Amino acid sequence: MLRLSSLLLLSALVSTLSAAPAITSVANAASNISLASPLAQGAIFVIYGSGLGPSTIAFAPAAFQSSTLSGTSVAVTVGATTVSALMYYTSAKQVAALLPSDTPTGSATITVTYQGEASNTLTVGVVANNLGVFSLDSSGAGPGIVTYADYSLVSAAKASPCGGPNTACGAANPGDTLILWGTGLGPITGSDAMGAGLGVNMPDIPLTLWLGGVQAPVTYQGRSGCCIGEDQIVFTVPNNVPTGCAVPLVVQIDNHISNTTVMPVAALGDRNCTPTNPAFAAANVEQVVMAGPLMMGNIGLQKIAASSGAGYQDMAFFEFFDETPRAGSQPFYVSYTDIQPVGTCRVYNGINADKTVPNVGSTNLDAGSSFMVTGPNGTVAVTGQPGDFSATLSAAGTFLVPGAFTVTGSGGANVGAINANITVPNPPTLVSPMSASGLTVTRSSPMTVTWTGGDPNGTVQFQLASATDGSYTAGADAQCTAPASAGTFTIPTYVLLALPAGNFGRFQFSPAVTMVPFTATGLNLGILSTSSAGTSFSGFTLQ
Repeated sequence: MLRLSSLLLLSALVSTLSAAPAITSVANAASNISLASPLAQGAIFVIYGSGLGPSTIAFAPAAFQSSTLSGTSVAVTVGATTVSALMYYTSAKQVAALLPSDTPTGSATITVTYQGEASNTLTVGVVANNLGVFSLDSSGAGPGIVTYADYSLVSAAKASPCGGPNTACGAANPGDTLILWGTGLGPITGSDAMGAGLGVNMPDIPLTLWLGGVQAPVTYQGRSGCCIGEDQIVFTVPNNVPTGCAVPLVVQIDNHISNTTVMPVAALGDRNCTPTNPAFAAANVEQVVMAGPLMMGNIGLQKIAASSGAGYQDMAFFEFFDETPRAGSQPFYVSYTDIQPVGTCRVYNGINADKTVPNVGSTNLDAGSSFMVTGPNGTVAVTGQPGDFSATLSAAGTFLVPGAFTVTGSGGANVGAINANITVPNPPTLVSPMSASGLTVTRSSPMTVTWTGGDPNGTVQFQLASATDGSYTAGADAQCTAPASAGTFTIPTYVLLALPAGNFGRFQFSPAVTMVPFTATGLNLGILSTSSAGTSFSGFTLQ
């Protein structure tokens, strides 16, 4: 079984300030979604801020047995009722506690008191059910914590040892029965602190588990048998689920949507997932990472919006580096970095959120300072700092046109000569939606996107984001891919409901990033990619 300490990865939090406690945000401990996401009765939650507790993190001797810990307490008030949260740990910048199951639903205010001094109040919603899925790095994104029956972890590759808690035993197969771990499934009857409800099924909760857009059969949904506040969902991998190393996994309860994590799924009989990214697949990158550091070259040819705000400019990006994943994360590397299977959607807890890999660190590699980029409109020579630089191919955006391109370089101290080829596809044309004018996205209904043209063997991608304000720096972002030949794709309701309602919607449509592998001495992974800014508009409403 997995104890709470195995699910929440914590670091020592240090503060040199002695100011009054101040709360900045509150989130489900698994999902880390704080943006207008209510807490569920019986859920573990985290409070972020300053001056909330001692400078050195303090853990309760037994989790969720007391409402005070090292001078810190948490009060939750709904209407005329105030309940005391049950403590797990406290520190200056972060506090974790359990919302008692008997907390009334509705609008609540949360207050932290430390050494007799009360913080500001923060308003959150309290609902019966709103699950957060635990993720491997506790961010709420990336690989979710999904286990086999022996509590070994579903992973991109099988490691040694394999078998038992916290070991990595490879990708899931269709037909496997697995356990998903989370918190916020719903309240129990009785005392949380006394362990009421442990191991009890909650079949009446209207729960749906989506794996790669396919509904998975659920045979158990309730508290774990071991741990207060921890929930388990036992499900079977459907036969028609898409395979890949980053298959989106999300849980829906009524209109409340969990964070989106990913899970590797391989063909029947194989425990090593096949990446959707063809460059990853060609280099067998997961086995490379399992054996040692990754020596990577990444060359990107991109048509992006011009800095002037009008039109486009063509750019080239050159990155050469070594990368060492954090110890224990190697069997999950491709699940962090791979693209989702075609025909699926993935929601990120942020605008333009990137795939974050838990690395120890990286160092630039010298692959030379000069390259030649050749295409239908001629050749452009670019130079820059070895290891990491960008260069303009055309300030007017006239160089990157459909057709064949070659990138060459003579190499440097760490990387040999480069000769890489890629084809820029014909761009598709968006048909609907066309602009923000008059557009309202109703999140409780599916949204259909249509287009014409594009590479018949390629894919298209679109992003639908909802921001908190016109700066478009905070919010949530749904990213979907589809075959270009399909001409249409319907974004599911559960994806739209994961985006917050508001008046700052943004939509982007373009050919999907095209990636191909290349080889050079000194590298065990080379990727040449091309992408286009496509069509983008913002300022519409999601309701």
